[in-house]
Amino acid sequence: MAIAEAALTLAALAALGAGGYLLALRLLGERAALDALELAVATLLAATGLGVAIGLALGACGQLRIELALPLLLVLCLALLRWPGGRPAAGVLGPARGVLDRSWAQLREHPVLAILTAHAIGCEALRGLVRPPLSWDSLMYHLLLTATWLQRHDLAPVFGVYPLAYYGYAPANGSLWLWWWMAPSHSELYANLAFLPQWALLGLAAGAVARRLGARRHWPLAAFLVAATPTVLRFAATQYVDIFTAACLLAACCFGLRWVREPRAGDAALVAIGLGLAAGAKVLGLIYAAALAASLVALAAGSWRRRIGQLAAALALAAGLGGFFYLRNVARGVDPLALECEGLPHKKPGHDLPRLPRPFSVASQPHAMLGQGELARALLGSVERREPFADLGLGPQAFLVLLAIPALGVLPRGRRREALVVGSQIVAEAAFWAMVPYAASGHVFANIRYLLPALGLAMAGGVAAAESRAASPAWLGAGAVALLAQDLLQLHTMMPDGVRVAVGLADVAVVALALSPGLRRMARARWPALAAAALALALAGTPWLARFRAADRTRALTEEYTAHGISTYRYARAWDWLDHHGGRGAVAVVSSPETVFIYPAMGAFLQRRALYVNVNRRDLREAAAYPLCQPRVDPDAAAWLANLERAGVRWIHLSRIQPYPFPMESAWAHANPARFALRYEDPGNQIYELLPARSVSRPPA
Repeated sequence: MAIAEAALTLAALAALGAGGYLLALRLLGERAALDALELAVATLLAATGLGVAIGLALGACGQLRIELALPLLLVLCLALLRWPGGRPAAGVLGPARGVLDRSWAQLREHPVLAILTAHAIGCEALRGLVRPPLSWDSLMYHLLLTATWLQRHDLAPVFGVYPLAYYGYAPANGSLWLWWWMAPSHSELYANLAFLPQWALLGLAAGAVARRLGARRHWPLAAFLVAATPTVLRFAATQYVDIFTAACLLAACCFGLRWVREPRAGDAALVAIGLGLAAGAKVLGLIYAAALAASLVALAAGSWRRRIGQLAAALALAAGLGGFFYLRNVARGVDPLALECEGLPHKKPGHDLPRLPRPFSVASQPHAMLGQGELARALLGSVERREPFADLGLGPQAFLVLLAIPALGVLPRGRRREALVVGSQIVAEAAFWAMVPYAASGHVFANIRYLLPALGLAMAGGVAAAESRAASPAWLGAGAVALLAQDLLQLHTMMPDGVRVAVGLADVAVVALALSPGLRRMARARWPALAAAALALALAGTPWLARFRAADRTRALTEEYTAHGISTYRYARAWDWLDHHGGRGAVAVVSSPETVFIYPAMGAFLQRRALYVNVNRRDLREAAAYPLCQPRVDPDAAAWLANLERAGVRWIHLSRIQPYPFPMESAWAHANPARFALRYEDPGNQIYELLPARSVSRPPA
């Protein structure tokens, strides 16, 4: 079955890519055959938009099923293929060949940058393939949303206590994209690879923006530098949505800079897709998307006669892709951003706090951030006194970002309008980052990822400015190589032995090709057969991968992390017991002092439902239905038992962070041995089995 599921995953992703390519052809028109870079950016952006749009449409109807999504996607591909008009003169496949040819030419022109970047992302991707998801927010809510929707087939808010009481209402376009990587195999096997297309889109879009700013020859430098930034690489194989958001924003900016000069409907649609995807991915994306949209409208040149209709259509498209979760929240009785659920238990919600700067933001802590050097260490990626937040900075080249605004000022006069758009976004995003997000207790290290859109624009502007000042191509190339080498030296990837073996085999193959003209001739002559053989071997290896991932999951959750330190080691042995003994029985999860991790109890193949079951008779399945969005009120042991039975629960996983006591449910279960049998226990975890009424309790396993 593992081979069939891997093949189905590959087919679904290939169909998304084909649909994105066909949509990009239609939106770009004849320009698709002339501009390989913009076609590549449009294809990745459109494929992402199609995946999210189909997920929204089916999920809103309660029919989020892969057996419906794939046929719908194929119908859309056929419709796009037969769409009258707009077909490039080179035919449907001609532009694709152009993209491949131009890509190969650029890689050959920048071999050192290409090899370093491929090595860095390849190591992260391989590690992601052989390890389970190991990043904090991924396990806390991104994966939980995806897996719960996959099991329930809807997009309703996921119910829980703090912090899920807030994150259950979060905008989640990224989790919908993740669904395409999990639904075909009904597992997390490929989840760590889900945002690699957006990693590529982020780099290509940065290069495209650099070209719009005037970098006709050296725009690939911006693409490589952004794609190989340590913060970008470290999050590329996680389920954090910051790369997704930044990539969509930069793609929107790329086509927005063209629309500012010439109002084309296709460009307006691509801008809308990018802005809508970003706005629906996270609240930060909504703020950044609104700022970019305002800048593009304010700086658009020429007559507005054609722009009015395009703006109306673009607004509708962006709202359709980006507004679903906000409108869903309103329909569920909360404000669009669910701010009333943001606060800690029994504290005032976030919207009552002073607006700017927010408490504990960068701007509200000048002594810690500037006087004690926290901000500088965060930007540079220093781990001094911040070991759990390892290597999350931009690196030493962070100082170059400070030159972004002055660099934009030296662009040729004909690029000033584009420079104003880009410069305004860098300033707006940096100001928001400094004044709003929580940054105390080392969180400023992790929050550097919020600056990725500004980083991409800054790199694009810097490369364009360097080219406009007639910098020597040799100096530009050497500088880019030096910066990329700094990135790799800073990254310190925790590379597993299996990845090291794979890299070693790749090294042997590369050296053998370099030394043997005969091997090179054979590889060129038989590359289709070699590619097919590699694909067949990859599919044949999926059963081994599935077995290895399942066997290694507990060790990885106990010992490793991806982006920064994570406390899954506290619960990993209990999850391991569920994997070995829990079967497909639903598990209720609650922890003390707060329930952070529910998702891992589902298992690597999502074989169990995992959920929070409430403790009162009302049992409203909406956090917002309770005061301050805190559902653990009016506790009643009999009501909790009835709620467990109604939810079809078999297992109850109770956990704590010492020295906190176990949740109240532990005492209830212990006091009722006729209905609850303790099956597993360690100092931080208890797993009870809910027994049928009037059954005889069995001794613990």
